[in-house]
Amino acid sequence: MSFQEKSNAAMLVITAAVYGWYFVTSVGSVFGGGLPPEAALAVTNVKMLLTVVIIVTVSIVAHILIAIMAPSEANEAADERDKLIEMRGDQRGGFVLALFALLAMGLAMLGKPPFLFANTILAGLVAGELVKGVSKLIDYRRGV
Repeated sequence: MSFQEKSNAAMLVITAAVYGWYFVTSVGSVFGGGLPPEAALAVTNVKMLLTVVIIVTVSIVAHILIAIMAPSEANEAADERDKLIEMRGDQRGGFVLALFALLAMGLAMLGKPPFLFANTILAGLVAGELVKGVSKLIDYRRGV
């Protein structure tokens, strides 16, 4: 596996785990928790900031560990294949993000609470990144 492929796999796992935790705990606390809506939203806002800090911290540590395990690979520049795989992953993830953005706009037009369409946009960003990561893994394995 190249450094780019290892990096992609690490980010895919980190993103799925951290945002999975965020969405499971946030949706439960807002819609099914015993807290009043204002308190639940305040807790969710803190969780949202916490997920960003966790993602950044864990991804930095993961990339350092990947670079330590194979220092020669970490210094290699991306070749044409890596750039093509990145472009195709971005394209596929962008389609998913666009669909979620349209869904969020529809929710906003229907007058739904801001929490709902803000988290729909966040879910679109996460889903787009997951589709991008899986797409890149498939392309690396199949050999584009």
